[in-house]
Amino acid sequence: MPATCLKLAVLAIMLVMIVALLRFPLRRINAAQEINYNEGWNAYKQTLARSGMPLYGAPPDALTGATTYPPISFHWIGWLAHGGDVVKTGRWLSLLALAATGMVVGLIVAELGGDAVAGVFSGLLYVLGIVIFLPDRLGMNDPQLLGEALTAAGLYCYVKTLTPSRQQPTQGGPRARDGLRLLCASALLFCLAGFTKQNLLAFPAAAGVDLLLRSRRRFAVWCGAMLICAAALTGLTLAIDGKYFVQHLLFQRTYSFDDALISLTQSYLVTFQGIVLVAIVWILCRFRTNPLLTSAFVFANGLAFALSGGDGVDLNIYFNAFTAGVIICGIAVVDFEGGQAVGRSSSGMKAAALMTALLVCVSIGLPDRLDADRAQAELLAHDDAEFQAAVALVRVTPGPAICEDLLLCYSAGKPYLVDLFVSGDQLELGALDNDAIPGMLRSRKFGAIELDVLPEEASASAPLVRKRPRFSEKSMDALLQNYNLALRTSQMLVFVAK
Repeated sequence: MPATCLKLAVLAIMLVMIVALLRFPLRRINAAQEINYNEGWNAYKQTLARSGMPLYGAPPDALTGATTYPPISFHWIGWLAHGGDVVKTGRWLSLLALAATGMVVGLIVAELGGDAVAGVFSGLLYVLGIVIFLPDRLGMNDPQLLGEALTAAGLYCYVKTLTPSRQQPTQGGPRARDGLRLLCASALLFCLAGFTKQNLLAFPAAAGVDLLLRSRRRFAVWCGAMLICAAALTGLTLAIDGKYFVQHLLFQRTYSFDDALISLTQSYLVTFQGIVLVAIVWILCRFRTNPLLTSAFVFANGLAFALSGGDGVDLNIYFNAFTAGVIICGIAVVDFEGGQAVGRSSSGMKAAALMTALLVCVSIGLPDRLDADRAQAELLAHDDAEFQAAVALVRVTPGPAICEDLLLCYSAGKPYLVDLFVSGDQLELGALDNDAIPGMLRSRKFGAIELDVLPEEASASAPLVRKRPRFSEKSMDALLQNYNLALRTSQMLVFVAK
């Protein structure tokens, strides 16, 4: 009885925390300003897909880069928006995908032997961890969480095939046929996830390893379904969105091993050290009996670390690794609950203690997160009014525009001609002439230029900084010589041509 009460208390506390953390993101969904830099980029691509223009119809270039995501999310959001606001549609879909992934994580744990408490705990732990780890991805117009939901659903369908009665597809019984259907559904969902975000390879790779160890015949069936689905999606992409699909996905960007180490050690492990530690201990004890979860955790973490050094790769690259860790932690709770040597009450209390410890580890950053949300909520209306004023100015200024905040140019109805993030990266790689942007500024090709305010420029009287992360000093000199500062807000500097 005490163990049950402690478990229910843990679940109740988690639910209260999630509700408290969701208050600000839910308010922010209807804001006009960007939540994350990627929102404007995604909005351009979603609108392009909705209009029927191919996403990969031309080779990548050094000024706007490439459509570095697969096409599914752009088409889905464009279709769901029905001619309306793709940004808000993408934000709501992202939020629903987070909830869906939490539910699927709970179902996976339950399917692998957990009870209702372990399943609910795992689902809540996933949602709570994502919200605390990377709050600007919550309710944001980006396909990562949608892809996470699809790949988790694919893993769930595969886990359901592990029921003994579904293990022999050649016997022809209804349960065996059900197992075959689930294998095919798993393959389809994994492919849909991969065509939503191409980094979601860990779970299908883990399922493939597990299948190969269990049954080569079932592995061949699953691989066949994967190949058919992947070929169909590739064919549709090439037919609808253009022949340069592969070139866009492989578009070159700078890479920093130091950035990868910082992402791993100063962000991911700091937030999820408890979950990672429990997962590693569990793997050391169970890797022979559960190669599926072992492979999923190892593959997801290894792939995330390898990709995290790429320029522009955000911490959401670790979401898949976190999902694998949460599932393992849910199974670890189940294992503690199943202890028999010291009696059920003792093992139940150990499971409750593990749940409590995991909750404490994840929620250490909760006070800081709530303080940050409170501060942002107080400024939300003010910042939104400033954003709308900048949109109005850029909209009425003749000619195209360059916006460091891409959602500003998108909202002002300006075409996507220059992406300062991409151009800065390509300048560093030597793929862009260092006079390309300064030359356009000297010729006043663009009517308006928007730059984000740097911390050193926070005061309205502070001088403008010449050396900026995405804008060279040469570009800044050309800007100041040919453009006037027309609007200065707490977030933006908007220049118009002289």
